[in-house]
This record gives sequence, structure tokens and C-alpha cells, in this order.
Amino acid sequence: MNLLHTYLPADEDDDNLLQGINSYRRSLNLPVLIKNDNAGCLADRIADDIEDLPCSSPTNGANILPSSQSPLANLPKHLRKCKIDANSTQDGVILPVCVPKLVPTLVLTNYTHSPKYVKYLNDSRFSGVGVGSEDNWAVVVLASSNPSGNFANAAGSLVSMQGIFVVSQLKEEEDKIFQGLNSFKQSLKKNSNAECLADEIADELEDQPCSSADDYAIEPGNGPKFPKFNKLIKKCHIDINTTTDGIILPVCVPNWDPDLVIKNYTHTQYAKYLNGSKYTGAGVGTEDDWVVVVLSTDTESGSFSGAPSLAAIGMVHYMMAMLLGLFLILLC
Repeated sequence: MNLLHTYLPADEDDDNLLQGINSYRRSLNLPVLIKNDNAGCLADRIADDIEDLPCSSPTNGANILPSSQSPLANLPKHLRKCKIDANSTQDGVILPVCVPKLVPTLVLTNYTHSPKYVKYLNDSRFSGVGVGSEDNWAVVVLASSNPSGNFANAAGSLVSMQGIFVVSQLKEEEDKIFQGLNSFKQSLKKNSNAECLADEIADELEDQPCSSADDYAIEPGNGPKFPKFNKLIKKCHIDINTTTDGIILPVCVPNWDPDLVIKNYTHTQYAKYLNGSKYTGAGVGTEDDWVVVVLSTDTESGSFSGAPSLAAIGMVHYMMAMLLGLFLILLC
């Protein structure tokens, strides 16, 4: 069973878990859950955040209501990074499960046979879902169709949640940097995958000293210098073969002065890349004192385009794993 499971990337595990949950809902004549991108982003970030927790953690099996005091200390940050209005999460629920090796049948059973979770899966008011997984953890986020539970995008300035204030000006700051770069070079177009990667790298750099910038910079042909690069491009659904000619430019500016940030790109060695005609797209990410710009090309080898889908193959492996699991149970 474990051998079969090792062939399943996280995205396929997530899709197959969702299919299993929807099969369960169909058996109860309930509408299937529709993928909610923001809920999916949140599930991914929470799974990544709790990946080092043991299965004995109280988080395992907890039904976490965003509207109440959450055991997830970084939940406000995750909402901000996913650009979710906290007020639109009050009727949602977060369901984390820990299963060693994420054995598919056991993960699904934890959701469809646990009284604590079944009551949510059986609830017709939930219509949307996001699924994320990392190491031994799976996270399901259930959303409703009403404004208080649809995990909608944050509108703008300041969002409150149970006394916690989440500043959602980050997107505006990133847009200002993008505009500043285009004032220097007026041909860059936004690349959503590059933006996702820039956000993820900025998040990785958040607690690093400014001296770490060189460890995360990537020039064409040099390849990544930091260990989590492959993991981050997987989270952004980027084919690694499309990053070869791209470039990652991190900058650290204490107290985050926008003018200094722009100068760090337009008046340093980075300017040669901004001036280069081969770079046509960009993504910008920020976190604390860090800004990350990812430049992309129009060519396939630098486009940061999406990884090919293997969902169909993954489903075959998933069904094989389920059948093998049932066979082993019968033998016992």
C-alpha cells in the first residue's frame, strides 16, 4: 500500500480525497462540494504550517471554527496571504487530520466515519471546499455560499476578526512595486504563477536576516540554492522545467521603505535583468522587510507555466490503493 502511495503527488492526493468525500455526499443525496480556490489556498497553507506537528497533537481531529479562538496561531497570516476577508470565514470550518503516510483509505475514513467531522460533511449548507496536504497531514476547509462563509477576497484596508486585526494592504504594496518596476521598464506583464512563487519565497524569508538574500537569489542557469524550491513550485503548480530561464530577485529593506525597495531593483546589479528584453513577465511578493520579484520569459523554459495534470493516473493509483486496503482488511 505504501508503495502505491509514494507515486501520488500531494495535488493528486487532494483531488482524490475530494472525490472520495463527494462520493460520500452523493450516497446521502447531498450536492457535491465545489472547489473554492481561496479555501484551497487556506487549506494548503495550514497543512504546510502544521506539517511538523505529531499526530498526537490536539490539532488532529479538531474542528476549527475561524469565528472562534483558533488553535492555529498563524491563521490571520494565512488569511492575509490567501487574500481572504476574515468576515467571510465565520460560517466556515477547518478540519485537519493526521494519518501516517497519508494512506488514502484511512484519510477518507477519518472524514467519513468520525462523528465530529461527519456532521459537517452531512450539512447541506456547505457547498464549497478546499483541500491541502503535507507530510502526514490533510486539511479540509468547508465553505458555504453565503457572504459569511464563502471565503471571499479581502476588499481592502483593514479586516477585523475576533479582536484580531489583519492588515490586508499587502496586495496594494505589491502592486505599487510592480508599477514602480514598470516605470523603469514599461513592458512587464503580471505572471500569476511567478507571483505565487514570489509570495511563497517571501514567506520563507520572513524570519531570515537581510544577509540571507544571496541564498535565495537565482540567476539563469544557476538553479535554486535553497532546499524548499521544489516544494514551493509544487505548491504554485509550476513545472520545474519552465523555470530554467527565469530569475528570482530578493531584496531586504528594514522598515519597508517603498522608494528604497524600488532603488534596490533599479540602481543595483538587478537593473540589468529589468533592462533585459528577454524578461516579459513578473510576479511580486512581500513579507515584513522582504520583497521578492520573479521575472519570467515568453519562452517555455522561463514561463513558470503550470505543471501537467496527472489526476487521471492518480485516480487509478488511488482506486488500486483502496482495493488493496480492503483486501488486506479481509485477510486480517
